[in-house]
Amino acid sequence: MENFERYFLHEKKILLDNISYETVKVEGRPAEMKLGVKDTIVAQLMKNGVKINFNRALNFEPEGIFSLSVTYSMMLIFDPTTKDEVNWKGMDIATEFKNGCPHLLTALMSRTSLMISQITSAGGQNPIVTPAAPVAPQVQ
Repeated sequence: MENFERYFLHEKKILLDNISYETVKVEGRPAEMKLGVKDTIVAQLMKNGVKINFNRALNFEPEGIFSLSVTYSMMLIFDPTTKDEVNWKGMDIATEFKNGCPHLLTALMSRTSLMISQITSAGGQNPIVTPAAPVAPQVQ
């Protein structure tokens, strides 16, 4: 789709949708652990627009220290003059959003990364600043 944003009004609502933080107590923690980062975009078609959820999940391999998941959402309201030009039910909305709105995706990613760094530094340790990772779009 050439100009994904033309189908929506300019006003966009961004919300902190969910945070899940769990400390993990593991006996005999290994000397080396790998931090995994997974980004996911989920698009939900609503009556009056589209809700985009951006989730970043962090966990360790093997399991240890903590697991953390942060989700920010953006509500895009349909522009009544253009919304009927597209078959929204037959479209991969998450992929179109990812490809057609990089600046809006960056806004969600930046907020998520900032929240993760704040949470991981809350106990006095150095913050974990997560870089942008390839996202796996999903449609619901």
